[in-house]
Amino acid sequence: MRELKVETKRKTQLLDVTDEARALVAGSEGSLATLFVPHTTAGIVLQAAGEGATAVAGDIEGALERLIDEGWSWGHLHEGDANPWAHVRATLTASSVSIPLIAGELALGDHQAVFLAEFDGPRERTIWITVS
Repeated sequence: MRELKVETKRKTQLLDVTDEARALVAGSEGSLATLFVPHTTAGIVLQAAGEGATAVAGDIEGALERLIDEGWSWGHLHEGDANPWAHVRATLTASSVSIPLIAGELALGDHQAVFLAEFDGPRERTIWITVS
């Protein structure tokens, strides 16, 4: 298993980790890379990035903040936790994604990128990567 640690800068942030993930699996033997986020207030998603899609991550961040309002009446707040909306936002993403490997490289589409989806930042986050 490989481990990728990243630092997020904002409460809600899609952080492109494609280059780091590519570097960790480069040359691996196997046909599938699985990226797993061991956090309940973060997720991992594949989404568009690069030329012609530079605003996509910010649009998704804003949409998730509008869809899941922090000002709602949250039962989890009464349990002493200050981030119930982060848990709900994380349920709209995934805790893992699997990406085929071709010749030891992530087989992503031309505009696809791998993002850590942060909903309770800023924090240090971990992504575990396995190749099978």
